Amino acid sequence: MTNQEIILKAVNYIEGNLGEEIDGLRVSQHVCYSLYHFIRLFQSVTGFSPKSYIQQRRLSEAVYQLRNTSRKIAEIAYDYQFGSPEVFTRAFRKQFSISPSEIRSGCPLSSLNLVTRLTKESIFRSNKVKDLPPELVELDERILVGLSFFLSDQTKIDNLSTEWSRLMREVDTIEERVQPERYYQLQYWSDKQELGGLYFFTGVEVKRVVNLNPLFVVKTIPAGKYLRFIHHGVSNKVGYTYQYIYTRFLPETDFRLSQPFNFEYYGERYLGPGNEDSESEIYIPIG
Repeated sequence: MTNQEIILKAVNYIEGNLGEEIDGLRVSQHVCYSLYHFIRLFQSVTGFSPKSYIQQRRLSEAVYQLRNTSRKIAEIAYDYQFGSPEVFTRAFRKQFSISPSEIRSGCPLSSLNLVTRLTKESIFRSNKVKDLPPELVELDERILVGLSFFLSDQTKIDNLSTEWSRLMREVDTIEERVQPERYYQLQYWSDKQELGGLYFFTGVEVKRVVNLNPLFVVKTIPAGKYLRFIHHGVSNKVGYTYQYIYTRFLPETDFRLSQPFNFEYYGERYLGPGNEDSESEIYIPIG
């Protein structure tokens, strides 16, 4: 079963149980995936987290119930697993900027951000890739020293120049650096969906950790199998390469993510963040 087929199976399960007590964990168990891998895969293919998709679909179906039936708001709220009419109304207003009662006053549905059921066509929408396929590689363990931080603002993720500048100002104080110096950027995520962002790390590879400055933290890239992709061009466009990896390549394969992180390596072909001829390597851990 491909990753796209897994997501289709998950969507069918969600849609058949919108009125039941389901969450991301239960759906991940249904498709035999670990929670954090399932969340990442589901979001990369659909654009929604499982939690967000479930809630937005429930609220969207509630809109049709409100418009087309005379059932009480409280009944509809409980049918879609909201703990009380008050909780339902708060969630409803957050998504649609109006209250449930206003739906019955004739508000045009075209003005609402309704989320319709994901279709097989939308899940399998990936185009065939023209680029060379990634290389499957075996890596030894690598020890990195650098700076760790969390970003919840998606608009800042494409430009980490400030964070890299902080590292470069202090990198000379890191002892036992591998020569020539090898720089890395890690992205890693939590299975706590409410965090809504990503953890990042910028660092340099070391032979061993010696006299660590309290400013820095240590990260270990575990030995194992990785898919190596090449990003061509300026650094702040790397998001397009990740989009290709997670929405085109991986969904059409049987590869499974084995760790809740990925990382970028800047080797001798990396010519700087603004150079169109620059190349960086992206590594995706797989089982």
